[in-house]
Amino acid sequence: MTDIDPKSDIELHTANEHVIVRVPLAGPVTAEWLRRYQRLARATGVPVQAQAHPDRAWLVVSVPADGNQREVVATMDAARALIAEADAGERAPAAAQAESIVRDWWARRRETAPGRPKSKVEVARTGIGTEKPWPLFGALAVAIAVPLLLPARFSVGPNWIVPAVVALLLVAIVVADRARDDRRQTVVRVLSLALVAVLVAEAAGVTARLVIDLVEGGPETNSATDLLSVGFGVWLYTILAFAFLYWVLDGGGPDARLWTPPEYPDLAFPEQLNPVVTVPGWRPLFFDYLYLGFTNATAFSPTDVMPLARWAKAAMTLQAAGSLAILGLVIARAVNILQ
Repeated sequence: MTDIDPKSDIELHTANEHVIVRVPLAGPVTAEWLRRYQRLARATGVPVQAQAHPDRAWLVVSVPADGNQREVVATMDAARALIAEADAGERAPAAAQAESIVRDWWARRRETAPGRPKSKVEVARTGIGTEKPWPLFGALAVAIAVPLLLPARFSVGPNWIVPAVVALLLVAIVVADRARDDRRQTVVRVLSLALVAVLVAEAAGVTARLVIDLVEGGPETNSATDLLSVGFGVWLYTILAFAFLYWVLDGGGPDARLWTPPEYPDLAFPEQLNPVVTVPGWRPLFFDYLYLGFTNATAFSPTDVMPLARWAKAAMTLQAAGSLAILGLVIARAVNILQ
């Protein structure tokens, strides 16, 4: 059986903005094994070559010099994983065929399991479950803009304070996510929780201010147009705040859901309850949580996404209650003004 040689050290050198890693191998390496490994590397798109001399063989892996920890580790793991696949090809044809059938069966069963950890090679090849940046940045841009458009009395202090804090936390998260540090995930997690705390606190504040104005009579309650515009802004902000809350807390966050998904989800999406209706390996992305926030704010109850964890039930209850208060009081007051 071929594998890396733990008694030898790797060789590193830089060339053309890439780091070339020579990983020594232990065990017999034949010319047929080398050809089989190269075919597998080309088929999977792993940037690795197998080289051999009479007394030594290596894997030569190319990783980007500016790659982050996740990318580099995934590439190295993928290169090593191909060793076992190349070894499997040297077995007897009949056994190899039976083994291939069993592996296919097991892969299909694992694909339909909602808590299946995802292969790093699979993530790099398919991109399933990886977050797209534009919905996140677009939602945060709206969350930054809404407080600036609301009346100044809806903010404690200058109305630019909360948008400035959100923008600073966003920049800090982007910088921390690009860092090549073992603590990167922990730092990003803490900053993300802080961002969510700011958004939810601001959503609670503007909701309370609007409800007080509707009950006691505020400046915006004398005009149906002003009331509807302010009410829509507050309602939209609560949707965004709770969407980020669900996205960050469900299953330990986006990284945990992708690489080490929990056995039981906190929020059960239809695709998880019935995996046959979607592609294998499906994971909820931010847009799915934004849709959850919108439907919960309009139906005042779960629609297609079921809360399983108690924190999820509490969060959805608070959002539904706040949304009911906003929409019910705003519409009732606006109708009263128009009459």
